[in-house]
Amino acid sequence: MTVDTAARTEIGDLNARFAWALDLHDWTALHEILAVNVHYVSVGREFHDAESVVESFRARGTARTTRHGLGNLLLRDEVSGAVEGRGTWHTFASNDRTTHRVPLFMVADFLDTYRRDASGAWRITERIIVPVFRDDRLAPPSPSGAGR
Repeated sequence: MTVDTAARTEIGDLNARFAWALDLHDWTALHEILAVNVHYVSVGREFHDAESVVESFRARGTARTTRHGLGNLLLRDEVSGAVEGRGTWHTFASNDRTTHRVPLFMVADFLDTYRRDASGAWRITERIIVPVFRDDRLAPPSPSGAGR
């Protein structure tokens, strides 16, 4: 089914806010974008609640510099009231404050489910990240120092 223009715009904005929350290390904003019981899967990590997702990013520290972008977002309205999404995301990353010659870290397909919460705001209820291209040398360090 077709997703109406208003929902498409709101979900596009939700994804832009997700990217900026990660890039600016705004963990409060990230928490507000995710459903409380979000299912989030990314490169060997799986979470079942918003707090765990946010904490996984917070634990990376603040030295990491990233810029995320989304393209080719396809949306499909589901009978259940959810909207299914598929988009191609790209991430440029540096594990320090480097601002020159920052390479592409990953291009990935994001398989999403969006639902409205009780207040009517769209939230990400499921996000499964499937890497297409990835440079593991640019993976964020884990708190123990090993890349993830």
